[in-house]
Amino acid sequence: MLTTIAAGRTFDFSHCYGMYSMGGLGFWDPVDFAIGPDAMIYVVNRGAEELGQRISKSSLDHEFVTQFGTPGQGDGQFVWPYSIDLDQQGNVYISDEFLQRISVFDPDGKFLYKWGIPGTNPGQLNGPSGIAFDSNDDLYIVDSSNHRVQKFTKEGKFLFSWGSEGHSLGEFNRPWGICIDPNDDIYIADWKNARVQKFAADGTFLMSIGSPDNIVGGLNRPSSVAVDTQGDIYVTDWGANLLNIYAPSGDFITSLTGDAQTPSPWAQTYLDANPEILKARRRVSLEQEWRFTRPIAVNVDADNNIYIAESVRHRIQIYRKELEYEEASINL
Repeated sequence: MLTTIAAGRTFDFSHCYGMYSMGGLGFWDPVDFAIGPDAMIYVVNRGAEELGQRISKSSLDHEFVTQFGTPGQGDGQFVWPYSIDLDQQGNVYISDEFLQRISVFDPDGKFLYKWGIPGTNPGQLNGPSGIAFDSNDDLYIVDSSNHRVQKFTKEGKFLFSWGSEGHSLGEFNRPWGICIDPNDDIYIADWKNARVQKFAADGTFLMSIGSPDNIVGGLNRPSSVAVDTQGDIYVTDWGANLLNIYAPSGDFITSLTGDAQTPSPWAQTYLDANPEILKARRRVSLEQEWRFTRPIAVNVDADNNIYIAESVRHRIQIYRKELEYEEASINL
């Protein structure tokens, strides 16, 4: 379904972005992305060896700009990069789950500095995954293997942390993604507890969303979370191949399953240059290709465009949330 209507909301599939690439144009195992104020999109490609461990920068009009980062453990290099966010100056911050650090680049990809110390003590990192800036330009880090969330200045000064391993409210089991809404409330994708938890800026527990139960609106392995301008909550369920949508109250609204019936411009260029592949595709059903496969990251922009990255499909599917949608009146 290219249009999904539920609870007074309408979600229209718009288009696809990106495609498979072994370097240069396209993506290779994208795991997270950030949209800059200059209509640029920065994508973390985690791939394998020289095919991944890089950040690609391109415009939302599908113009490839540059890429930066290489495999390795030196300055400006990555081993297991995961999450990305931009500070208020447009500098790019990348978490590395293997190197236990944050690497910082300018908007053009020039390496600036890094920080982070491996360990389990306050201010130390063990498998840093999701990262997000608040309105004060402080950085929250999902310290996944330490089962907690930590707050730092963007220069790396430790401020405070909360959380511990467990299943009770306010506890975590391998937390992964993070989102901070305009009120500086914090949403954490609690991966192995199959839920999203919401906290105040000081770490006070506010609400839990979803459950591991096999019911409508339940979650399997939530990986990422985003909030739109009306407070609706979007969760990529990596395990169930869904994007679940919840009201600000946490009540389930609907799920999207993926609608990529039209290839991205980059993919279409590839198909046009390979007519035999194009002919072969016409002989089979492509519905499975339309659907989400391991959706891993979600973002929502100020215009309520919803971006869902799929690591396996090497692409981003984009939807629009319509605020004043009306069915067409047709007289036959």
